[in-house]
This record gives sequence, C-alpha cells and structure tokens, in this order.
Amino acid sequence: MARRGENTQRLLLRIWIAVLITLSAAAGAAAQTWQRLGPEGGMVVSLAAATGERLYLGTADGHVFVSEDRAGRWELRGRIGSRTDAVISRLVADPLKSDRVYAAVWYQEPGKGGGVFRSEDAGRTWSPLGLAEEEVRALELAPGQPDVLVAGARSGVFRSRDAGINWERISPAGDAELKNVDSLAVDPGDASIIYVGTFHLPWKTTDGGKTWNSVAAGLIDDSDIMSLRVDATNPSRVYLSACSGIYRSENQGGVWTKLQGIPYTARRTHQIVQDTRHPETLYAATTEGLWVTRDAGENWKRTTAKDCVVTGLVVLPGNRGAPGKVVLGTEGQGVLFSEDAGENFVEANAGFRHLVVKQLVGDTWQDPRHLLLVTEQGGERIWESRDAGKSWAPVQLAAEGPGKTLVLHPEMFQKIYASPWGWLVRLNSGQIWMWDADKGQWKEWKFALASGSTDPARRGTRKGHPSAPGIALKVAGSPIALSWDALYFAAREGVMRCSPGAACARMKAFGRSGLVDAIWASGDGQLLGVVADGKVGISVNAGTDGVWRDLPAGLTDVTWLDGWLRAGRLILFLGTHEGLFESLDEGIHWTRCENGLPAGPVDRWLRGDGILIASLRQGGVYLSQDEGMNWTRVDEAAERGRTTGLVQTGQGIVIVGSQREGVLQLELGPGK
Repeated sequence: MARRGENTQRLLLRIWIAVLITLSAAAGAAAQTWQRLGPEGGMVVSLAAATGERLYLGTADGHVFVSEDRAGRWELRGRIGSRTDAVISRLVADPLKSDRVYAAVWYQEPGKGGGVFRSEDAGRTWSPLGLAEEEVRALELAPGQPDVLVAGARSGVFRSRDAGINWERISPAGDAELKNVDSLAVDPGDASIIYVGTFHLPWKTTDGGKTWNSVAAGLIDDSDIMSLRVDATNPSRVYLSACSGIYRSENQGGVWTKLQGIPYTARRTHQIVQDTRHPETLYAATTEGLWVTRDAGENWKRTTAKDCVVTGLVVLPGNRGAPGKVVLGTEGQGVLFSEDAGENFVEANAGFRHLVVKQLVGDTWQDPRHLLLVTEQGGERIWESRDAGKSWAPVQLAAEGPGKTLVLHPEMFQKIYASPWGWLVRLNSGQIWMWDADKGQWKEWKFALASGSTDPARRGTRKGHPSAPGIALKVAGSPIALSWDALYFAAREGVMRCSPGAACARMKAFGRSGLVDAIWASGDGQLLGVVADGKVGISVNAGTDGVWRDLPAGLTDVTWLDGWLRAGRLILFLGTHEGLFESLDEGIHWTRCENGLPAGPVDRWLRGDGILIASLRQGGVYLSQDEGMNWTRVDEAAERGRTTGLVQTGQGIVIVGSQREGVLQLELGPGK
C-alpha cells in the first residue's frame, strides 16, 4: 500500500509539473508582441475607394490595409481567409454601406481556386461568399444596384443578385472562348449590358448573359483584354486595354479604334480609370508608368518614371474645386499620390510596410543590431539598418575591379553572410565578395589551395588576397560556415578552411567528402561538423581528425547543422525536410523534436540567448525556451508567412524577415 501511495504521489507530481509547464508556456505566449519594421512600401495588387476618406489596399498574400484619410496613413486591417497565397485581384466598396467591401481572390497554388469575400466591418473580418473553386480575377458592382455583382473567373462569368449570397453562371459552361476572364465592365445605365475581357478578345451580353457576342472588330487578333471602362457620362463610349495597345469604341464595342500617342511595346495596361468629374481625363496604369490623357484619349503623356509599375489606381475628388487626387498602387514603390490631377507624385506609404523579404541577416559577430535586408519588389534592392530595423538606407554596391570600379546588382546576389571581417556575398556565379569598409566597396575573395597544404590550423597574416601559387578553388553551390578566423566550404578537393589573406587548407578529418549538404563550425573553429552522403562527420580538434556517424534512418534532405557544448558534451541539431532532429551524444543517437513542433521542412534557425527559434517552410515560427524540449508557435494570422531571416538584436528581441510580411520585430517579454 505504501508503494502504491508513493507511485500515486509521483504521478500527481508529474501531472502538476506538466500543468506548470503548460501554464508557463501560455503565459510566455501571451507576453509576446509583434511590431512591423523595415522600409515602408511594398507590392500593391489592388486599390479601392469607399465613401468618405477611406481607401482599401489589397496585397498578394491576403492582407488588406486601410487608410481613413485618403492615403495619409495606412493600417493593417485584416486578412482574407487563412491562406498566405491569396492574391486580392480586385476590391470593390459598396457605395451605400460605408463599411461593406468585396474582394475577388485567387490562390497562387495551382488548382486551389479562390472566391469572392465580403467584409461588413471595413476590412477587419472577412467571410467567403462563394465561388471557392474559382480563381476570381475580376469583380464589379452594377452602378446604381450595389446588390448586383458580376465576377470574372478562369471558367467564365458569374452573377449575384443578392450581395453575393447566391451565384449563378451567366456564361456558357465549358465555352472555348468565354473563359480566363481578366476584366469586366457593367453599363452604368443598364446592368444587363456587361462587357467581358478574356485572355483572347472581348465579349458582350445585352440581356444579362442569355446571349453573348464577340465584340472584336478593329482589335488586333489574340489581344489579351486587361481592362475595360464604360464612360460614366456617355455609355456608348467604351475603353479597353490589350497587349496590343489602348482602344476606344464610340458605339458600345461595335468597332474599336486604336488610340495613338501611347506606346505599347513591352507595356501592359492593368487598369483604365476615368475622372468622372472631368470625363475627358483618363488614367492608364501600366507596367511602364502612369499615362494621362485630358482629351478622351487623343493625346497621352507619361507623368511618372518609366520603371514605375502601376498595379492599381483610384481618383478622388479634389477639395473645394481643387484638382482631383490620384492614388497609385505600384509593384515596387508602394503607394504614390498626386494632389494635382496626376501631374506630380510623392510616396504615401506611412504605415504600409509590406515588402517581400528575400533575405535578412544580422552582424552576429560584431553588432547584431547591424542588419542587411534584400527585398524582391519590382527588382531586388538591398537595405542596411544600424539600429535593429528602426531605420533603413540603401546599400552601396560599388565593387573593386581590374583597374576600374564595377557595380554589383542585387539580382547578382545569391546569399549574404555576416563574417568577422565584414559582410560577405555569394554571387549567382559562385564568387565570394567581401565588403571593404575602409574603401567603401566590395572586392572579390579568391580562394586557392596551397600545394601540399592540409594543415587545418594554418593562419593567414598577409593582407589582401592569397598570392602563393596553388590550385584555384570554386565555392560553387557549397554550404558555407564561419569561425572567428576562417571560412569553411566544400570543394572538389575536399572540405576547405580559408582565412582572409592566406591560401586554403584541406580538412583531413573529412577526406574528399562527396556531396556536402551542410557545414557547421564553432566560433573558435575547434568544433566542426559536415553532413555528406547520409552521414555526419564530427571533429573536435579543428579538423585534424574526426568520426563519421549515421544520420537518422531514412533521412535524405538536410538543410543545416548546428551544435554547442553543454556540460562538456556536444549537442547537435539538424534542420531537415522531415523536421528538426536533436542528438545529445555527438550524433550517435537522434531524436525528432516534437512537443509542439510539427514535422516538416525546417527553413530558418536561431540559437540565441536562452532561446531557440525554428521556422517551417510552409509557415510557422516556433519558440523553445528549454533547449528544444518544448515548443510554442508564436506567429499569429497577421504575421504568418515563410521566414527568410531570424536575428536576435537584444534581450528578448528577435527581428524576423518574412517573404510575405516584410520585416517584423518579435518581443518575447520581460526576462526572455
């Protein structure tokens, strides 16, 4: 009986400890806060104006931003659904209900559809209305009948007469031509007259979809109709944009005339918008800037830079007779606005931070508050912050060349690394370049293996690049590891140790390893690890000798290796396509990390001060504060997206780069 009572007490104690751990994790999660940092701006997919001062902005990941002061300042208002690949191709505000707004959505993952969504609270929450199997790319309200919606999708045209509750197909199912709808327009005086632009020419119905007719006379064949606009004051006049140019019809699409004065080579017009108070003024949002006509299309001029890719446009009435305010959404510059009817533009990105981050890296060797950011937005750009992401400036890309100064382009960068000697960048060519802070430019680091050299403790003391004769080495696609005085990579000749200003030496411990998946080095270079050919090689004496051990059974895809000493024992972590694995005995035995961490490809990894953070490729940022025993997901709906960088910049402060969310700051709370 005594033993039974003792066992019961132990069981109760274990349960109590588990409860405490759960409560502690919950308390920690509650203390976490997120903040958006990074350069202002981002990719805008769609814009819409509501009654009053409100503007809506749609993105390519389901986020909706709102401005309540005509683009003076933006706030992240909500997300449409739970997917992070929801492209909001169109936003339409109800003119009679100030808080009602509709969204046309398609998902980037092929075959997953999209649908039409509605918000009744100015974009804070969203409900699906239907067409979930459809990739909806166009949506219009019937003028004067806001409960009548027309949606254009890949499979055809649909209509709702009850504000999106019920839908009916109004184009013939399976029609070979009436599909792949890109644009729509509804006659302002007769909702049964609908124009449809497809990937191949326009169509029209005059009886609400009972019959359809091609309206292509005058158009160049094979034209992709990207936008349609019925003149608000003269419904006989209709405009459309195609890959072959901008056209106008004076007889409701009976015949089209190509407008001159606006080039169309390599240019696509996403949208044509009319200033209804000045109907002779129209704006063309194109991939080569904004074009404006003041005489109904007879003459055009470009009023932005040619490299400005305009994706959305709204025209707002001017105050007290002033010219209309034009607001542009762009692919690379965020939001622009004009107070003089589109003649001059300035940025209007206050509060709108939504850049696509390709990579975020921190200088963990010298100052982790020093960050570099690669953004992929209408062309890649590189930014620098020295205050943990509070402010950013473009990076100088001048490079040292043979007798002249070269210019490196961000598109040439494959990956940036922080090193003890400054920033390193691997180019797509495989070359490694180093930032020379004294000269303020990049210079190439050329690697060479000294003849007969296999000394892993070789130290370079000469300045500049290696001058000793030897074998030229190519980094190519090899993973890279760094210690305080060396860079490690795998070449055809073996795993190399290279110091700035010296020839490289081959690590005897790893021989001529085959395909190397991951390399890891401790800060002092004494502990080294290599993953190759389904095994992990470990050296505890700077690569002089080592041992090889098996990876977890069946594991084939390893993306990174990390480790550290705990009580004199080497602890290893593996990031793999099947999850996160841990070894407490130098790679002899492996265990998958679970307890809150799902199995799946582990993309990014941060070993910080008292914390471990892992992010999964499909999304999800997970935190452990007990060296990997238990994990808690810390990102919520507003921060979900694939992580492209993790940097701890201070006690309990982590900067997160996101492929969809821009730059975020995660504050773990006091004592974390």
